[in-house]
Amino acid sequence: MSGGPSTAPARSAIGWDLSLLGLATHLASGAAVDPQESAAWSASDEGKRFMTLSGALWGEAAVAAGDDAADAQAAADRTTAFYTGAEPAAS
Repeated sequence: MSGGPSTAPARSAIGWDLSLLGLATHLASGAAVDPQESAAWSASDEGKRFMTLSGALWGEAAVAAGDDAADAQAAADRTTAFYTGAEPAAS
């Protein structure tokens, strides 16, 4: 890829996936997404698993698009840590 590695998928993809999940929830029920319920779900094991898998899969997508595997993994790890509240992996 020209211009260096594109770590944008890892940096923004979990938020994108969470936005789509919120939209799908709204479209399925017709109800607004309750911010407190959303925050509770995000802090739950299920929410953290969703975000962890999202970050991992977007990291894989970045590699498939031509990014360096180590750079993509590091970006995915940092982003996942940000969203889940985990400590980022040591680089």
